[in-house]
Amino acid sequence: MNIKLNERLTTISAFINDSENIIDVGCDHGLLGIYLFLNKKNISVISSDINSGPLEKAKSNLIKYGLENKIKLSLGNGLECVSSETDTVIISGMGGLTIVSILSSIKKYPNIKKIVISPNNEFILTRKEITKLGFKLNKETMVKENNKYYLVSEYLIGHEKTNYRFGKLDFSNNIVKSYYLDLYNKNKLIIKKIPKRYFLKRIKIIFDNYLIEKKIYKM
Repeated sequence: MNIKLNERLTTISAFINDSENIIDVGCDHGLLGIYLFLNKKNISVISSDINSGPLEKAKSNLIKYGLENKIKLSLGNGLECVSSETDTVIISGMGGLTIVSILSSIKKYPNIKKIVISPNNEFILTRKEITKLGFKLNKETMVKENNKYYLVSEYLIGHEKTNYRFGKLDFSNNIVKSYYLDLYNKNKLIIKKIPKRYFLKRIKIIFDNYLIEKKIYKM
């Protein structure tokens, strides 16, 4: 039985390899975990959520696909539900700062070597805070769904200098270009509305747009 995921979850699934032991934190309906179990080799999955409602949906889907004894459902907060074998954490569909908060205790779980996240916002701050936890940004992409842009990022344990503003996004990708062009145009409107007495605020946004323009047109 085939599972059709939305564009965002399909993109996240492409960041997961065979033989990984994953936990999908905030699993909602549990379809991502089911898809991964059916399409990756030698993989283990924990689907967790802080609320019982989503886990009931996930349980129904496990029964539907005959996987109720293959995927573990766990009720708990954040990383509380990881097992001793868990090496990969997936978190999506939340604000960037919420994701950072969930991951703040990750050093308690030394077996975790990889993080795949898709924050709804605060991309720059999310990159900055996760690298502080001892993980390096390995690769990124962006998807657009229902007229909203979503970042998908993979972090591996280690240290590496990171461009917090643009991460590892490929600016030859049309969706990435479109996101930053939209941001550029929004910034121009904001600049017009900011009173001139707020000089520093105006300069900061003008500089942001300068960097975006340089990245898009002067690669």
